[in-house]
Amino acid sequence: MNTQKSPRSKRGFTLIELLVVMGIIALLLAILLPALGRARATAKRVKDSTQIQQVHKGFITLSLDFNGVYPTPGIINRVGTTPGVGAENVALNTHGNMYSACIMQNAFDTQSLVSPAEVSTNVLAMANYNFDAYDVTAANDRYWDTNLRSDLGAICNTSYGTCHLADNRKAKEWRDTKNSRFVVLGNRGVRNGSLAAADYNNSKTLQIHGGAKQWEGNVCFNDNHVLFENKFQPEGITTFAAAGSTTGTPDNIFAEEDPAIANKADSWLTVISAVSTAGAPTIVWD
Repeated sequence: MNTQKSPRSKRGFTLIELLVVMGIIALLLAILLPALGRARATAKRVKDSTQIQQVHKGFITLSLDFNGVYPTPGIINRVGTTPGVGAENVALNTHGNMYSACIMQNAFDTQSLVSPAEVSTNVLAMANYNFDAYDVTAANDRYWDTNLRSDLGAICNTSYGTCHLADNRKAKEWRDTKNSRFVVLGNRGVRNGSLAAADYNNSKTLQIHGGAKQWEGNVCFNDNHVLFENKFQPEGITTFAAAGSTTGTPDNIFAEEDPAIANKADSWLTVISAVSTAGAPTIVWD
């Protein structure tokens, strides 16, 4: 009796079948990738908004110790070496010092200062913040870690533009006013709020959110509400009227407005890297 089994035929995928499967996969990727990219960008935008809101809440919390005034380096570390005594040391009023003073008081952490959508290689969260730097003795007189910096041209440990720490805007609005028409914090912007091609198109800030051709960013008003905007004049911002005019012009949050120059009362988000002994700030852009 012949018990030998007949050989089974073996058949794999043909080249055409494989190409069809690969074509379907490529088509699905082409459909899904843009949607995934948009979802990822939206997630970064929402997280960024939350961080900005948390940072502003930190300002409000710390203002309780200073009669409603937000953290100001020159007031925390006054002229002289006696804690809480002396004139404001305006030469200390950089944004790096301000944020470092907030972190020293645990208002927020260093990671909260860097946007999840950050694009600049000069901006990075500070590692190993030195909480032991705090020393109020006359020999040292330190109230924060001075290694936290705000220089966009070198090393900057924050992504955000913040209320300019000088003039009447600082006196009027660098405090818990709950003003829903004054911007105090947000994604940094184009140099001087300029729409000139040389300033606007070359600004790295256009790449933080959106399509790299138009600035988009989160801005936080002094009542802690945050808007996502694509223009330098956010909805609901204060307006200014030129001399002899009754028509208000919306405030450009990255420009020192004219006619507001006389009273320095406009919203102006800057990044201050240094201040002279006379109080003149060095503003940096990218």
